[in-house]
Amino acid sequence: MMRILLACLSYREFTGSEIYFYELGSALRDAGHDVSIYSQFTNGPLVNKTTDISFPTKDTITKEKYDLLIFSHGRIIWEYIKDVKAKKVINVIHSEVIDLEQPVINDKIDFYVGIRPSIVDYVSSFDINKPVELIYNPFDLKRFNPKNCKKKNKNKEKVVLFPGSLDYLRYQPLRYLLDLSVKQNFKVLHVGRNDYSTVHPNFTTQEPRWDVETLYKECDIVSGIFLGRTSIEGLLAGKRVLQFDVDKTGKIKKVYWHTEKDLDKFDKNKVALQFINEI
Repeated sequence: MMRILLACLSYREFTGSEIYFYELGSALRDAGHDVSIYSQFTNGPLVNKTTDISFPTKDTITKEKYDLLIFSHGRIIWEYIKDVKAKKVINVIHSEVIDLEQPVINDKIDFYVGIRPSIVDYVSSFDINKPVELIYNPFDLKRFNPKNCKKKNKNKEKVVLFPGSLDYLRYQPLRYLLDLSVKQNFKVLHVGRNDYSTVHPNFTTQEPRWDVETLYKECDIVSGIFLGRTSIEGLLAGKRVLQFDVDKTGKIKKVYWHTEKDLDKFDKNKVALQFINEI
């Protein structure tokens, strides 16, 4: 058994990077390790779902010794964890277009992880002189699989599911989908935080929810930005995935159908094992 500290800016809502740490933490816990999560914000529904994982404070984490420290959002969180005693320190990068996700350049960090190939390329562009590895997003394959997410026969309407925080990075892809929906006669169902007041006859939106896999039973196509949580959930659910690549302002760079040959690499237990093997 190892003592492992995960650290991130926020651990409270059902959003991509926060669910990343939930899935990774639960997989490490299930593998028999002592897992703690440090975050500045731990007052939401995600915490209520988390069991047998402790939430230390910024004062206590520096008094403990860990075998492994895995952290993200380094532009902010590093100031709080830089004095943590750990045998190995790993900086995980979740985005190639958000400044908050820039790698922390410090001798205490042993190596960097990008959650998709384009992020590995992005991190490698920095003068870090440390290894950069590809370890994908972790998922619960018991929830996201073709059998569990098969569309209900009674729903004949064509639906594109567009999960994720509807922020400046996803707004242009949403407009693209809505314009296309008029020409091709389909509905767009969004689930997640919504920063815009979008009114369109083909558009509906729902609040963030944990059981998002139930919405995959309502859709034919899944759409998202980059190879992020949304696209991978769609692939695991056996759906066609229409993917957008955007720049740091949210401008669309590329629209394409995304496919992946090996979906087992997204299994959260295999992802957790990849981190453990680094010790």
